[in-house]
Amino acid sequence: ADLSLMRLKHYTGTKAAHFQNYILFTNYQFYIDEFIKIAADMMTETSDPTLRRAREQYTAFVEPGDKITVNKNIPSADRRERDEPGAPIKRLPQMPAYHLKRADGSGITMINIGVGPSNAKTITDHVAVLRPHAWLMLGHCAGLRNSQSLGDYVLAHAYLREDNVLFHDLHPSIPLPALSEIQV
Repeated sequence: ADLSLMRLKHYTGTKAAHFQNYILFTNYQFYIDEFIKIAADMMTETSDPTLRRAREQYTAFVEPGDKITVNKNIPSADRRERDEPGAPIKRLPQMPAYHLKRADGSGITMINIGVGPSNAKTITDHVAVLRPHAWLMLGHCAGLRNSQSLGDYVLAHAYLREDNVLFHDLHPSIPLPALSEIQV
């Protein structure tokens, strides 16, 4: 567990303590860019009472280098974190993570895992130690049908692998069924 916590910091550029219970993985930078815009907007002060109530649910936004931006809609006495410059980073880590935090940990973490099954396996092995409530991959998979369009929700019912990542444990010709809880 300790090794995984250290590896999370190495791969994502943020401390494991910032990870939230709901995790989004992607390999598309435009998803990350939109998440950053939304999260940064949530941290800005507003006088609109409806927006204020919605924004008050989130306490802070954390970027690689542990750069923390606190929610300006929460009185400073109620803040658990404060604006911190974080460690200056010259370049993004291999799989940068961004955290839209809630006080109870039920916020959203988004990680750009890059491309390839080895990155996906590495990061999910380490994230699993945190026991998140749910994680979801945003992006696309091979074998989409002609009837599907960009933005369609696709839920795989099994996976055929030819990447040899788990070859020693399970032959690639054996499909991996998705969790029945997700299918329900």
